[in-house]
Amino acid sequence: MFTGVIEEKGKIRKITKGKVQTIVVESTIENKKGDSISIQGICLTVVDVDKLGFSVEAMRQTKRITTLSDWQVGTYVNLERALRIGDRLGGHLMLGHIDEIGKLIRTKGNEYFFQRSTENTKYVIPKGSVGIDGVSLTVANVSKNIFSVNLIPFTLKNTTLGALKIGSFVNIELDYLLKCLKM
Repeated sequence: MFTGVIEEKGKIRKITKGKVQTIVVESTIENKKGDSISIQGICLTVVDVDKLGFSVEAMRQTKRITTLSDWQVGTYVNLERALRIGDRLGGHLMLGHIDEIGKLIRTKGNEYFFQRSTENTKYVIPKGSVGIDGVSLTVANVSKNIFSVNLIPFTLKNTTLGALKIGSFVNIELDYLLKCLKM
């Protein structure tokens, strides 16, 4: 489990494609083999560690349902290590299981508007939580399949959300607790 409070922006050093894709990330976060880590909101397993960072592997399914297939060498990614029992929850509970890919369609000041599928409409409510590229955010407004969040300057500077452009695709994780209540 994760909280959506980003610890660091890492940088993709290498991508090896195949049935199982290996992604090498430059990072100062301490990891060990077998650790779970959220990269752009995707829960992945650390399979190797070196002086410059760590490596993870991803299956075709992960590439198909996330923005992972858009990543390239040099791409910056949001990183968060998994929670430990007793850690403070600074954001909201996140699993690292992406529900869908959304698209940034406009901005108005610090309010960012995202388009998503209509099938998950009931899981996005004003003042509810949403994970965007692994960042825990509060929903500001909702209208059909469009919702907005307000991004403070700190979040824009310290996560990859500050580099988003109109038309950028993002990983969206819906609020797990809300999903449980509305099943």
